[in-house]
Amino acid sequence: MKVTSSVKPGRKKGAGWLSKLNSWLHLWLGLVSGIIVFVVCLSGSLFVFCDEIIDGINHRAIYVQEVKERQLSTEALLLAFKKQMPEHKPFYFVAYKDPKRSFKVASADKRQHFKFTWLDPYTGKVLKTNGAYYFFYTVAHIHAELLLHDTGSLIVEIATWIFLIELVTGLVLWWPKKWTNVFLDMCFKIKWKGKWKRVNYDLHNVLGFYSLIPTLLLTVTGLIIVNKPVNKVLHTSLGGKQEPYRELRKLAAAYSPGAAAAPLDTVIQRLFKLNSSVWQVRLTIPPKDSVTFYYAIAAAHIGLKSHDGQMLLIDKYSGKSLPIPAQLVKGERIESVNMNLHIGFWYGWIGKMITFVAGLIATSLPITGFLVWWGRTHKKKNKAGRPRQHLVVH
Repeated sequence: MKVTSSVKPGRKKGAGWLSKLNSWLHLWLGLVSGIIVFVVCLSGSLFVFCDEIIDGINHRAIYVQEVKERQLSTEALLLAFKKQMPEHKPFYFVAYKDPKRSFKVASADKRQHFKFTWLDPYTGKVLKTNGAYYFFYTVAHIHAELLLHDTGSLIVEIATWIFLIELVTGLVLWWPKKWTNVFLDMCFKIKWKGKWKRVNYDLHNVLGFYSLIPTLLLTVTGLIIVNKPVNKVLHTSLGGKQEPYRELRKLAAAYSPGAAAAPLDTVIQRLFKLNSSVWQVRLTIPPKDSVTFYYAIAAAHIGLKSHDGQMLLIDKYSGKSLPIPAQLVKGERIESVNMNLHIGFWYGWIGKMITFVAGLIATSLPITGFLVWWGRTHKKKNKAGRPRQHLVVH
């Protein structure tokens, strides 16, 4: 191994203007967007295991201690909830095929703080109420809009575009200049026994490469969510309809004052019988009597922002699912698959772990990148007036 005075590691001697532009973009775009990228990636990482965390801290309320012969009707359970939780307005519930599972209600208080409440389906007794829903709702809104509504959403979108550029320029900077063992070790291995600057550089360079594919997936799916033109291109190319839920409302029946609604248990049992994989059913609770439909999800698993089943529109009066145009069905499916990919709801725990680890690495990149820049800048100031020499391995 030969050590000589030359240019900085990662740069070619006499590098062209494209290489210099790539380095300049990676540096300054990273510095400008670093704080936003850090917050967005950290909040996204926290959200990945939201369903497991909610179930874990409420595990004693998820299952009932005694299975009885007959459950209360859904209407009776909702009435029991309102009597015991008068300050909360329910907006959806989840029913389970498993007779051991409790009945889950999502509600909001006057301050719009969301909570989950679990009821014994045989007695109607509230087993537990927990505010973890609101915590993860807040985390999701930090991730999507920094709690700044439209302004924050625009800031996050710009930072996401910048992060996409950072991934591409970072790959160019990482690419080995020579495919020798020495250079490959520098690109693929972290030198844990080196000085902290070298370890930090490797954490930025090497981990950034290993996480490239999942972070690209997270970035692109995020842009599909926040950028309407990108979203439209995807839907158009796959034959779907943008914002399908807005269009679905137009399919509902006209309001009939005084008309009786179909029993909710009838609706739920029909959804359970759609296919053998349906074990959970989520049904929205209309905010007012004039709303004549329910949004329903029938799936094996229903999470806070994910599901692996089917979305349906249910007529409140007949209790039957309404026919939905194929373009809207495809549009909803596109939105669902994209969201599942974005939050790691694919291939079970493996998908979630990959997403979580990639999110943490992405969270670290602005920090390690800043430290690389700070170390080099500080070194330049300390060596002002002296000839600069940088070690490079040939």
